[in-house]
Amino acid sequence: MQENTICNESKLDNYEEKRKKVSFFHLTSDIFFSKVMEDLQACQEVIQILTEQKLTVKKVKTQYSIRNMENRSVILDILAEDEAGRIVNVEMHPKEDEDHVRRVRYHLSSIDMSFLEKGTSYDTIPEVYLIYITERDFIGENRGINEVERIIKRSGKRIDNGVHELYVNFSGKIENAEQKELLSYMVNSDSNYKTDTFPNLVKRVKLFKEKKEGINIMCDIIDRERAEGRAEGKAEVIALIRRKYQKQNTPEQAAEALELEIEYVRKVMNMIASDDRQSNEAIALQLLQEIK
Repeated sequence: MQENTICNESKLDNYEEKRKKVSFFHLTSDIFFSKVMEDLQACQEVIQILTEQKLTVKKVKTQYSIRNMENRSVILDILAEDEAGRIVNVEMHPKEDEDHVRRVRYHLSSIDMSFLEKGTSYDTIPEVYLIYITERDFIGENRGINEVERIIKRSGKRIDNGVHELYVNFSGKIENAEQKELLSYMVNSDSNYKTDTFPNLVKRVKLFKEKKEGINIMCDIIDRERAEGRAEGKAEVIALIRRKYQKQNTPEQAAEALELEIEYVRKVMNMIASDDRQSNEAIALQLLQEIK
């Protein structure tokens, strides 16, 4: 009986430890945001409130990669499609200080290239909504949501190219009550929050913050992100070792030059020799897994 009690206590402690680990997540985190938005209904609530359009989402993909063999590839936080074939890309970039407008431009061009097949007409390019969320109002209009349109100078005539470009931020003023509530919730992300405005979004947040199944998923993601972060750092070291290997340095010579342990350098060189097509990142991840 005592052994069972100890076992149950350890399981409870483990659950509480994991729950604390994920409690700091808010929807402003692109990792957490992406997991929550995998749900069609939750995704639809966010899209409909921010666009003020009745877009019925039929498919959603998160962390969607558009690969470009010759130029820079792009990973989209959320890529959804509605029943009319319209595409919606939602990006969460609250803390990054960069040229957001040009980043949006590249995202839009990447989306167009991925959907326009060779030999097809330009009118087959789908209508696109791009919702770009940041912390500050970098546009400077003191508005929580700014929609950019193409207009002709002087006449002000609007030119519709099928792109709806929305810049959303957490610091500007919001008049729409539903939008104001949603943006406030994204910042706080209280798992016990109750609302009829976006109930499915709240339900998903509660799943990943309170339910055992969701907490385990988030903890696995955290561990994987940390491993990849460590691997990225190790990959830089492995790149240096690879250069020494390519210059035909011995493990001893490379270890002395790079101030690393000889056995570690020898192991990396052996891995490179066995398959020189392996990336530095792949070798780093493999080494980390061996440590575990």
